[in-house]
Amino acid sequence: MNKVKDQFLWGVVNIGTQTAGNDHYSNWSAWARRGLVPKIGVANAYERRYREDHDLAEELGCNSMRITIEWSRIEPRENFFDDEALKYYENILYDLKKRNIKTVVGLWHWSIPLWCEEFYGMHDRCVVKKFERFVQHVCTHLGHMIDYVVVINEPTVYVQSSYISRLRPPFLKNYTKAYCVSKNLIAMHKNVYRLWKSAYPHTLIGSTYLWNDECGAQSTIIQKIYFVIKKYFAVTFFIRALLSCSDFIGINYYTSNRFFFGKSGKSWGVHGTNDWHDPDVWRTFPEGLYAVLMQVKKYHKPIIVLENGKPTNSGTQDLDRQIFLEQSVMYVKKAKIDGADVQGYFHYCLCDSYEWDSGYNFKFGLVEIDRATGGRMRRDSFETYKNIIAQDRE
Repeated sequence: MNKVKDQFLWGVVNIGTQTAGNDHYSNWSAWARRGLVPKIGVANAYERRYREDHDLAEELGCNSMRITIEWSRIEPRENFFDDEALKYYENILYDLKKRNIKTVVGLWHWSIPLWCEEFYGMHDRCVVKKFERFVQHVCTHLGHMIDYVVVINEPTVYVQSSYISRLRPPFLKNYTKAYCVSKNLIAMHKNVYRLWKSAYPHTLIGSTYLWNDECGAQSTIIQKIYFVIKKYFAVTFFIRALLSCSDFIGINYYTSNRFFFGKSGKSWGVHGTNDWHDPDVWRTFPEGLYAVLMQVKKYHKPIIVLENGKPTNSGTQDLDRQIFLEQSVMYVKKAKIDGADVQGYFHYCLCDSYEWDSGYNFKFGLVEIDRATGGRMRRDSFETYKNIIAQDRE
């Protein structure tokens, strides 16, 4: 079994597209310009204010931070690699390293270069090699500053929302192409593992999966059977395919979701009860995180909770999140005691961010962002997380 590290990872998340605006060469920016997804704008201006955010992470006591290197910034046009973008990421990574904050770096988090979408698409087999070329460039120039690589983020969420339900770019409904995307994502991970390990054998590499609790809160046999089948296609399929080339398994956990059979809107079928565009309709279920971690235990790999959080309302008073945080961490510790090899916890997220097709409506941050000025304001949950980390180190 691979050992991730001796010290438990306490971290926060700042994802590229969601925090750093003005990425004019990404497909998400193009769809935003067309008015089919919410405008991104400057987001949190992380590219200019990263030191402020790193100050906040350091104040929390975090020893790790999860960020992404955006393919569209590094390769804005096919076969053209931007030296200024490399320097931008080098500065961010260097600033984290000098603070003794471990760098946990994602390489694919849904958004892709516009040229890649327009000329190929994630379903095209040639994308595997094109992604590998981008990763090789990153590894060559920045690999010495990266401690953990998160190759793929939530593959099934992308496949479902972008190639089946038509909720997100490129807004397709094509099951054949969806299957091709799944195969490509698996191949992309495998290629990155081989490539990166040949250069930096001690770097820890994995991908992360959305695994919400979907059986623990259910009561009927039909519901449980349905979610067992869903879990296989949503999570188990990918984990098993990539198990031999993963040093850890990343878990993103948020909520529990009930469902019903019937009609919702104009469609008949199976419908969840959570409203993903309304923070008040999310059913939080911290205990489910324990159940998920104990299920992942069977794969005999280190586990890192790479995202866990809940949306709250505007303002700095967020008692709901404080309670959620304390309970979630309690269940992580319980899972560790009961044998799950959990080696890290990352709260999602450090600052309020662009939440994809929900725009800026969701407030996940320990820190609120003033959208007019970009100012950072600590929420009460900031102190809660700070205290949790401090107590763990006593």
